[in-house]
Amino acid sequence: MTKVTYQGVIGCFSSMTCEHCFPDAIHRSCLSFGDAMQSVLNDEADIAVIPVENSTAGRVTEVYGILPESSLSIIGEYFLPIHHCLMMPTKFVRGMPPQNVTEEELLQWKRSSPTEKEINRAITYISEIRSHPQGLAQCQKFLLHHLPNARLRESWDTAGAARDLAQEMTPNVAVIAPAGAARYGMTILKENIEDDTCNTTRFLFLRKTPLSAGEIHGHPLTTLVFRTRHVAGALVEALKVFQAHNINMTKLETYMTGVHHSEPVFYVDLAMNQFDPVGMKTLDELKKATLSVQVLGTYEASAARSDKFGFVPVE
Repeated sequence: MTKVTYQGVIGCFSSMTCEHCFPDAIHRSCLSFGDAMQSVLNDEADIAVIPVENSTAGRVTEVYGILPESSLSIIGEYFLPIHHCLMMPTKFVRGMPPQNVTEEELLQWKRSSPTEKEINRAITYISEIRSHPQGLAQCQKFLLHHLPNARLRESWDTAGAARDLAQEMTPNVAVIAPAGAARYGMTILKENIEDDTCNTTRFLFLRKTPLSAGEIHGHPLTTLVFRTRHVAGALVEALKVFQAHNINMTKLETYMTGVHHSEPVFYVDLAMNQFDPVGMKTLDELKKATLSVQVLGTYEASAARSDKFGFVPVE
């Protein structure tokens, strides 16, 4: 049976992606993106499901740094609509139980859901909000408008923040997490608090071996990184290769590496199949125009790509 690994705990967005795309697989959670990738390299899992960018908050910086070094290959992509909730441990939303009631009335109170009055009161007492950096970034407008004085605290995972808080005895603290994280004894105070109603995260599927030419169907997409000399016009010379072969880029990102952050690295998604004649010639010419080229994978572009979500379709 296929084993799939992801960063986070059950109820997080990566966990939801695993459930949607690999419903019959064994799912294994990890503390970090690096751990999830390493578990594939160690043959503890077959595929790692990793978020790479969000339509609101942009790229997941950590992933860009470790993906090229992992030696894993991209074999697919998936786009998940992201909806965040503001939630708090139910025990702190309800407050103290009512006094001078019968045992039956007390039991009924414990089994009932928090009232709207209790929820609104809990919101006014929030002094701290925890979530993954991406969760906080995707809800900035909501936070500034509704909770401008609350302290923001970064956590390792969205659903993980909910699980960890539920185990604490800390009042007046809330988290931003998926609705599925309510399973940890949380009450949802506000739903759909993300800044953009079309908020979407792109996930990549990684494995040890790349797809073969015969496994690629539909519109092919090739992801690669290349390095250039840090001189004027170096990037232009590389981009001319794509222009010469009429290859469209759906993404171009740049970041600096090296001891002194002096080596430019460019991450690109290309509407290209590295295995056909045009793809092979393009790669050959790109290698001559750059210092190095590393193909991270050629795979089928998702049909869910849309300008509406900020991800250019591949045609």
